[in-house]
Amino acid sequence: MNLDEVFQTFLAESREMLEEMERYLLEIEAGAQDSEQLNALFRCVHTIKGSAGLFALDHVVAFTHVVENVLDRLREGEFALDHDLAALLLQSRDHIASLIDCDADRVSPGLIATGEILLLALADYQEAQVPALVVHDRPVASDRSGLGGDWHISLRFGLDVLRQGMDPMGFIRYLGTLGEITRVVTLTDALPAIEEMDAESCYLGFEIDL
Repeated sequence: MNLDEVFQTFLAESREMLEEMERYLLEIEAGAQDSEQLNALFRCVHTIKGSAGLFALDHVVAFTHVVENVLDRLREGEFALDHDLAALLLQSRDHIASLIDCDADRVSPGLIATGEILLLALADYQEAQVPALVVHDRPVASDRSGLGGDWHISLRFGLDVLRQGMDPMGFIRYLGTLGEITRVVTLTDALPAIEEMDAESCYLGFEIDL
């Protein structure tokens, strides 16, 4: 078996499924929503995720897993496909296409930041708690960042964010693209005793000066 040929087949089939995903989304948004189309839309992402896993493309698997969860809830009727969700899924489709075209160790900071923004938006359509974000503006005489002064940001995450494919550190990395992070304090007050700790749960919070 020629693994390179198999991989090229995976790339070609994934691109075809992404084209189908775009077509299904546009048709459904236009009013042609039915269970068969929703199932087909789910299968596109499910197949890409499964095939990517065979080639250890973890960066593709992690993101498509979240999109797959949203599409599963969509086909179960937990919410309807409105304009905002269709636009978000089309953006996610484009992001998956970009992830497929790069190696796991060559994902650019910009692509990582785009993925984190999309994951935050997709969290609104999942059962897991989304991060609680509180921002306090502290104006200063000199504004180096263009954001209007220094900002203090409080981040709190739900227990299940890791299970939903979201990386808390991704939010901090993204903030670093907007300005200069001058201070980060990791909050550990929610950590349980070690014998009660679940390695897949997130217990941390952050206080950040930007």
